[in-house]
Amino acid sequence: MNTLSGLFLIAGAAFALIGGIGAVRFPDLLSRMHAAAKAPTLGLVLVAIGAAIEIGTTLATTTLILVVILQLLSSPVGAHALSRASRRQVVISLDDVDDLTRDEKSD
Repeated sequence: MNTLSGLFLIAGAAFALIGGIGAVRFPDLLSRMHAAAKAPTLGLVLVAIGAAIEIGTTLATTTLILVVILQLLSSPVGAHALSRASRRQVVISLDDVDDLTRDEKSD
């Protein structure tokens, strides 16, 4: 079990590292938000699986499942709120019609 849990822990840590590097290296706001929201979430899931395998108790597994569920519920909400708040502050070039700006003008 130690090898399997170690693989999950290392893979999760690697995804969190990749997300952090992406948040620093990507050029624009939306790309940085994508890197900061997607990769660390998958990293947390993998670390939680590895920790549940390593610890092996029912209480720890239940706690880790709750942590993962809360992360999966809160990460998209936080990213959406951040993107809506930053939309008025940052100029973003789009290839198509900007529905958010169109809706704001009709208010």
